[in-house]
This record gives sequence, structure tokens and C-alpha cells, in this order.
Amino acid sequence: MKIEDIMTRDVRSCAPAESLSSAAQIMWEADCGAVPVVDTERRVIGMITDRDICMASHLQGLPLRDASVGSAMARDIKCCGPHDTPATVQALMQQNKIRRVPVVDAQRRLIGIITLADLAYVLSSSQTLGGDGMTWTAVAHTLAAVCEPRQGRYAPRYGSSSGRNSAYPPG
Repeated sequence: MKIEDIMTRDVRSCAPAESLSSAAQIMWEADCGAVPVVDTERRVIGMITDRDICMASHLQGLPLRDASVGSAMARDIKCCGPHDTPATVQALMQQNKIRRVPVVDAQRRLIGIITLADLAYVLSSSQTLGGDGMTWTAVAHTLAAVCEPRQGRYAPRYGSSSGRNSAYPPG
């Protein structure tokens, strides 16, 4: 099995000059949390997530309509090709702590997207995908890596671990 067999082909995208409001509207309409950012030739140059939009609005102090996608998008984007295997893409996701990977052609033009949910869904119908070695354990490890906070696994997320000086009580 190859990524082209399971990827989503009808992928919405946006341009770096578009507003964050426009990107949020695309996410609302497509029921997704990330949108690839492409240039005029549809080459992937970035990715914008719902979290990127929220953080940009907060940190820039601007309404979504006044901030550009280019000001908030991630630029170091990991992509895969249509002939890559699910196991290869799962490893890419785990290593880079990402859950969505644009699928591009040889010229880096957007042709699809593959998500961790896609891999889990396909895997649910068999023990391994096409015999290429991807297992539930591998997907679980990828999910754990993607969900790990940036501060590290055991760092307190709100103030001290004792609950003093924290926004939320320990619990």
C-alpha cells in the first residue's frame, strides 16, 4: 500500500498573503485543523494550524482579518510523496511530532494530505499496512510523540507541581 491509496486528494489551501480570518474560514468549511500554504504554482511553502491562528492573534494583538497567514505559518514543512509507504510517513510524523503531512509531487506541488487519523483508520482494518511493518504500536508511539508538551513529558504545565502559584489547582 502507498500513501496515494489513502491520502485525501481534495485539499483546501491558502496563500501567505491571505488573512488569518480566511484560513480560519477554510478550516471551518473543511472541518479541519490545518491548511497547507502554497505559492502561486501550488508548491507547499508552509502550514497553518488552528493553534497557529490563535497564538498569532494573541501575540500580535491583531484581529484575524488584519494578520496574514504568512506571519503565523510554520515554514519548515515535512512533506511526503504519493509513493511513500504508510510506515515511512508514520515514522516522519513521530520524529517531527506532527500529525498532518502534505503529499507533494516531484516539483513540491500539493496533491494531497495524509493524517495520523488516516493511518489509524486504515490500520484498523488489518494488523499491518501492506506488510510494510506499520503496527498499532507504531501508531500509538507516534500519537504519544505528537501529543507531548513542548516543555517535556513531566514538566508542570501551569505553575508549580505543588499547585502553589498555578492557574489551576493540582488534580
